[in-house]
Amino acid sequence: MEWFSFSPIQRDRPAPAFRLPSSLGRPVALSDYRERGNLVLIFLPGLDAGSRAALQNFAADMQEYEHWAARVLVIISGPGAESALEEAMAYPFPVLADPEGTVRKAYTALRPDLALEEPMVFVLDRYGGPYAALAPSDLNDPALRQEILRWLTFIEIQCPECGAPEWPVGL
Repeated sequence: MEWFSFSPIQRDRPAPAFRLPSSLGRPVALSDYRERGNLVLIFLPGLDAGSRAALQNFAADMQEYEHWAARVLVIISGPGAESALEEAMAYPFPVLADPEGTVRKAYTALRPDLALEEPMVFVLDRYGGPYAALAPSDLNDPALRQEILRWLTFIEIQCPECGAPEWPVGL
């Protein structure tokens, strides 16, 4: 699993802004989360059986993400993105529709080696600065979720005044 880590200079530049329709019934913007917590952005090229299973796994790990002051946002791109929002209301995190793939393309531009048709994961700090990116071969791999938690831990270490939580055993 090869993560790309952004340089400190790149981290100082906020990730691309967006405002998209969501499963919450209202548009959600990146700015809605500024200074409220770190973000795990999961980009999906559609919502198939494998993606649904992965989202269930991310939902099961929500307590861990919240422990590390993180929020999860899922962005589905492609023609069926908006129709997936009603189904996505069952998840404990917002699912956003990017039908034209505009936001996905903007994030792919941060890492041109990432493929537009593959799932992508970005980890951002509470100010929207990108720390890490990955195009995982398997979103259901438990090692992926552990790596995300490691990045969230690393971000919290970088900002001790943000009130990092106690270290969980095993990280």
